[in-house]
Amino acid sequence: MRFFATTFSGLEDVAAAELSSLLSSEAEADVGKVFFTGSPEECVKVNYAAQTVNRVFLLVLREYAETLDEIERLAAAVDFREFIDREQSFAVRAERVGMHGFTSLDIAAAVGKAVIESYRAGTGVRLRVDLNNPDIEVYAILRNTELLLGVNTTGESLHRRFYRRGIHRAALSPTVANTLVRLSGWRRNMVLLDPFTGSGTIPLETAIYGLGINPGARRQTLSFEKIQLFKGIDSAKIREELLKREYPVTVEAIGIDISHKSLKPAFDSLETFGRDIGVRFVQGDVFRLMEYVDREVDKVVCNPPFGVRLRLRQPEKFYTEAFTAIAQACPHASLTVIVNKPVTALRAFEKSGYIPLSVRKVLLGDLSSYIFHSVHM
Repeated sequence: MRFFATTFSGLEDVAAAELSSLLSSEAEADVGKVFFTGSPEECVKVNYAAQTVNRVFLLVLREYAETLDEIERLAAAVDFREFIDREQSFAVRAERVGMHGFTSLDIAAAVGKAVIESYRAGTGVRLRVDLNNPDIEVYAILRNTELLLGVNTTGESLHRRFYRRGIHRAALSPTVANTLVRLSGWRRNMVLLDPFTGSGTIPLETAIYGLGINPGARRQTLSFEKIQLFKGIDSAKIREELLKREYPVTVEAIGIDISHKSLKPAFDSLETFGRDIGVRFVQGDVFRLMEYVDREVDKVVCNPPFGVRLRLRQPEKFYTEAFTAIAQACPHASLTVIVNKPVTALRAFEKSGYIPLSVRKVLLGDLSSYIFHSVHM
């Protein structure tokens, strides 16, 4: 069977590497998604264990289409009886990328009509549509002329972590934070520091990654439980085996933020783990970082203020002074940051003595961001 998992554009290779480590075959990176071949059991495993993807879909169609009529015809050829029970409701969500003479809503309507007619032709039953709380969610994406149809096996995005007890107003998605930690080169025997920790996402995701914690396995429900194709699978056994493999040790991850208000959800989130995982939060000022760092730091990973939501007035000056303080407190640590002002960041790196070794562009919704990995001269 073929599946695809969604991620943020620019991070597909990291997600593909993670899924390949979970599966018996290699995952393939694509634009904003990762394709993989596997059994329904492996799909369940990915839903439970994956840390860098948002949703996992069962791929039911991958074809080329240019018109709504073609989309409807192709969708109508799919036998949805394998995925939807007669008593279940469904909804279609659609996404469109490229130049077309119709909207995403038009695509959703065309596919929805095709599902209803196809199912009625095979069973005599007219499926119920529930746009708010469907039992089964069909996902349609048209990228230029490539049409994908998938059945959502996850439900709510996996970036909604079990531990989150409130977030900072400019909080980073946990799946992006997890990817940042991986790109930094951090390993379990290293000390990681986030001097702009906000609600603590990066240090907490360091623990998720380092301890092999299965985020989806802590969900109350996942959508595959309602899909006909997955009804005979012992998902409880898969979940139990994954939980047994988690490392009962600690990491060394420190999060610092100047705002007590921002740190409140970080402390609350930390408590949800129910044990010491090695994450520590400290209220402090990045410009006085040497006062708080009491050990050798190997990796600094952070999401400094972007300026979009926080209205940073002099970003270059702020970044330069912050990076200089980081270099003084952590002279041997590499610095991995995500910013939305690449030119400003490059100037600040140069002035503070950092050499960027790599940069990648990432699309976080409509916002272009850039991940820099740098070392100090």
